[in-house]
Amino acid sequence: MTVPRSLRGLFAMLFVEIFGAALTIPVFTYFCIAELRLTATYVGLIMSMFSAAQLFGAPVVGRLSDAWGRRNALLGCFCWTSVCFLATAGVKTFSGLLIVRTFAGLSGGSIPITQAMIMDVTTQEERPSVLGVMGGLLGVAFTLGPGTIVLVLSMWDLERRWVFVAASLFALVGCIVGYFVLEETLPERKRRPICTAGEDSKDCKTVVEDIWDCCTPSLMCIWVGRFCSSFANLCLFSTYAFLIRDAFGWGDRELGMVLASGGIIGALIQLLLYPRMSKAMGKHTVYGFGAALVTMYFIALPIATLDQRSIQFHLCLKVLFISGTAIMDPGIPDLVAYHAPEDRMGLVQGMTNGFRALASVAAPLVAGRAFDISPYFVYSMAAMAAAVSGVCVACATLFDTRRGLEAGVAGRLACMGEKLAGEKLAGPHPN
Repeated sequence: MTVPRSLRGLFAMLFVEIFGAALTIPVFTYFCIAELRLTATYVGLIMSMFSAAQLFGAPVVGRLSDAWGRRNALLGCFCWTSVCFLATAGVKTFSGLLIVRTFAGLSGGSIPITQAMIMDVTTQEERPSVLGVMGGLLGVAFTLGPGTIVLVLSMWDLERRWVFVAASLFALVGCIVGYFVLEETLPERKRRPICTAGEDSKDCKTVVEDIWDCCTPSLMCIWVGRFCSSFANLCLFSTYAFLIRDAFGWGDRELGMVLASGGIIGALIQLLLYPRMSKAMGKHTVYGFGAALVTMYFIALPIATLDQRSIQFHLCLKVLFISGTAIMDPGIPDLVAYHAPEDRMGLVQGMTNGFRALASVAAPLVAGRAFDISPYFVYSMAAMAAAVSGVCVACATLFDTRRGLEAGVAGRLACMGEKLAGEKLAGPHPN
């Protein structure tokens, strides 16, 4: 699949920014544990506040991109990320880190805007392949980032704070690169003004009213599925460092190696398998398959890790989880674009990220507290959430008005064709 020319600059700057952010993934939890002396509950609270800010920021920034263009919105997100990573490097207390990470979430993240830009310039048939390329690119970034920081920590006794400084610089470089190479994908004629005037010029739709107009049954099913899948994944993300520390005595170096190897597998699946699976099985079915893999992983995780304490079994299960999430991650924006109105793509993708952020608020708080009580409890919840996610996306097909409309049009065309063929066989009517 050839990436459209208008997206090449986007992918270049996105890779730089995500690589920098990925440097912090194996370090952040241990930064909280070792330097700020925080427990799982406090780490969960920090993650939740970051996501609560994204819950507000993602739909607003997405709506602004529908009105003012994607380019300006994305460059602003990159600048904000750079400033917040730099501020993170200077925090000394729990309250300081909580404030900084809350402000960091207000940008809404770069991924929803990126997904909206892909939807702007691709067709329904092209989207799985382009999303697969994007997923593969992110997988490489998430592989190189943790792998690089593991190598650096192995060679030098580097303070973890400097990792956040490096992430800030990469986000700034990504913004500078984007300023020169990023193309606007939403022409002015397709933009939706912030204030949409009615016939009497007194009606003005707010962002909330626009969101309400987008809340179709099929999109609501997908959004709830997004919430559940994110809840399951974040239950693992917010507790995994504690799990492998307690079971195997692993630290941030081992966590970085797990993330790096997982990134390679995930990138290959998204780049090579997801587009083919989506075409052969359908968007909804392939997502359900991924949800089933993740559900099985969470059921077996505590048995392999805590009961048997088998590193080999644990790593084999990790491949199952990576495979499932690599299928589900590009599936959600693809499904949202399939069911969403074209003129509100930024808003709808922002809302999708908002549901992920809502899960990110709940999951770390619940998972951190549940893990302190019993790891078995938190991973049972995650298994149920992953299963419900697959069911919700399957239910979206029940409200798929697009399929019904296409079927109706196809039926009418078939009837017209049969009628014309009959008239042709019968010959001309007598005068």
